[in-house]
Amino acid sequence: MRSLLPRSSAGADGEPPALTGRRLRLVADARHAGRRTDEVAREWVTEVLGRVPSKAAVRRLIMAGALRVRGRPLRAPGRLVESGAPLELTVRPELLHRDEEPSSLDASRILHEDAALIAVDKPPRLPTVATADPRRAHLVGLLERLVGAGGLAVHQRLDQDTSGVVLFVKDPAANAGVAAQFAAHTVQKTYLALTVRPARLPAPRWRAESGTAVTDFVLVEALPRGLLVEAHPRTGRKHQIRIHLAEAGMPILGDARYGGGAAAAPRVMLHASRLRLLHPLSGAPLSIASPVPADFQAVLDGLRSKRASARDPRRRRRGR
Repeated sequence: MRSLLPRSSAGADGEPPALTGRRLRLVADARHAGRRTDEVAREWVTEVLGRVPSKAAVRRLIMAGALRVRGRPLRAPGRLVESGAPLELTVRPELLHRDEEPSSLDASRILHEDAALIAVDKPPRLPTVATADPRRAHLVGLLERLVGAGGLAVHQRLDQDTSGVVLFVKDPAANAGVAAQFAAHTVQKTYLALTVRPARLPAPRWRAESGTAVTDFVLVEALPRGLLVEAHPRTGRKHQIRIHLAEAGMPILGDARYGGGAAAAPRVMLHASRLRLLHPLSGAPLSIASPVPADFQAVLDGLRSKRASARDPRRRRRGR
């Protein structure tokens, strides 16, 4: 593949142009015609970077509008390339590298451990359990390798992009007690989310219900270009928080699946910040908290830096 921008060109810091966000140009020829756009783009990025990016990263670039065909953004990764079409690609590092998965787990990630339970701070971009790809790392496997034990019982899962508290059972005698609390929805789960700011701000507190899924929300902070929201799911349906916020006109930043936009953040900005339950053997209250991760904090800081004259809506209501 012949790039019309010389490979030797570099940005101000000496990095390849793809790492500085500069546009690369290519005229598609017979080798590219009839092939998927994401396949061609992946080969192109590989040539420039000298390494192969993931398919998901390339699709994310395209869906974010980083690829232009005949001067217009093409957001369909599966669209077939036409011979002679001029292509421009801007490789944005925050989108390209965000899906690099952890390959190990540090002991500092353990939030709580006793003879029966172990809770870990799950990093983003890591599946909770094994996937169809046996080569892919997952939280259970990394944790079992870290603590030198197998057979951890899984009673909850977080989406791949979601970070935060995940609880596992070590002692089989504790399984029934933990399972009963999750089944009865008595485990108190608290999440933090950064969302799109809707045209009309939500109430300070509200409840979302769809079918059998119920989530309570608290507006923590209103910013010019987003919201910081606290979510308390009362049930445990798949993607429950993400769907409820999207249905309310406040999709989570970075959540391309539900309207948050792949370009808005380096991942889905959802963090499981706290888990409260009764210890399954002793009955004592147990509260496990996870600190906000660096990528979440960076996006929040960016939203706060654009604050201008925006005020907390709860203060306006109190002042009335």
